[in-house]
Amino acid sequence: LDIVDAYDDAAARTCTDVVTLSGNIGGLTLTPGLYFSTSSLAISSGDLTFDAQGDGGAVFIVQIASTFTTTSGRKVILSGGALASNIFWNVGSSATFGSTSVMKGTVLAAESITFNTGASLEGRALTRVGGITLEGNTIVKQ
Repeated sequence: LDIVDAYDDAAARTCTDVVTLSGNIGGLTLTPGLYFSTSSLAISSGDLTFDAQGDGGAVFIVQIASTFTTTSGRKVILSGGALASNIFWNVGSSATFGSTSVMKGTVLAAESITFNTGASLEGRALTRVGGITLEGNTIVKQ
């Protein structure tokens, strides 16, 4: 029930300055705030950076209507005091992390989460109804 509450809370967040994302978000730098995608997102052609701009309490919420994927070797990078514990990925269906990719934050998926060989996570992986598949992964709870 706590997972359902957390997922629903992240999905329901709104604010006046929502930033819309689409497609590949690799190579971007995101500052604190609420981000929304009406379809799938991927980190596939560059790493993604979260920049807290010196605010260690900065929160990042990424609402994804469908799937979320990373390709092999892609990384989520923290800068400016950003913390993995303050990043929330709300995934409308399933998340898949490519081999040796490095994720940060709490991943809340409606269906399933797959970590391919060597992928790592600093944070948490939680699903509402499906399973979590691990293949030789490192997960550090934040």
